[in-house]
Amino acid sequence: MDNSRLPVRFYVPLTLLCFLLAKLVFAGLFFYSERSAAPVPILKSRLALAKGTEATTGEDKTEGSSLNTEPLIPPTGQDRGIRLKALEAKRLQIEQERRLLQEEQKQLTALKQEINQKLSRLTKVQDAIQARIAEQQTRHDKRIKHLIKIYTTMPPKKAATLIEKLDMEVIIALFSRMKGEKVGQILPYVVPDKAARIVEKLARQD
Repeated sequence: MDNSRLPVRFYVPLTLLCFLLAKLVFAGLFFYSERSAAPVPILKSRLALAKGTEATTGEDKTEGSSLNTEPLIPPTGQDRGIRLKALEAKRLQIEQERRLLQEEQKQLTALKQEINQKLSRLTKVQDAIQARIAEQQTRHDKRIKHLIKIYTTMPPKKAATLIEKLDMEVIIALFSRMKGEKVGQILPYVVPDKAARIVEKLARQD
C-alpha cells in the first residue's frame, strides 16, 4: 500500500471546493460583462437622437431657405389686363352714380323751387283773405256803431220793434256794445221768448 496517496474521504471535500471556486469565478465574469455592456445601447440611443435632431433641423433649414428663396412671379399681361378692366368698370360705375346724384340734386332743387313758389302764392292768398276779413270786420264794426247810435237816440219801444227784425248775431253785437242802462230800457219791449234768448246769449258772453 502506497502511503503517498490521500484517502478517498479527502477527495470529496476538495472536489466541492473546486466547484464552488469555479462557480464564483464564472459569476464574477458574467457580472462584469453585464456592467460593461449596459452603456452601449444608451450611447447608441443618444447618438440616434442627436442624429435625428440634426436631420430635422436640416430639413427645417432647407424648407425655410426654399420658402425664402422662392422667386416672386411677376404679373403677366393677362393679369394686368384683367385688373385694368376691373378698374375701368369701377370707374364707370362711380361715374354713373355721380351722374345719378347730380340728376337727383337737380330734381330736388326744382322741387324746392316749386314748393317755395307755392308757399309764396299761399302766403299771398292768406294775406288777401286776412285783409278781406279785416275789412269786413271794420265794416261790421262801423255798421254796429251806426245802429247803436240810431237805436239809442229813438224811443225804447220803437227801437225794440226794429231790433226784433235783426239777426240774433247782430242783436247780440248791438246789446253787447250798448250801455247796460239803454239795454234795460229796450228789452222789456222785445217779445218775451226772444228777449229770454237774448239775455241767455249775453250771459254766455260774459
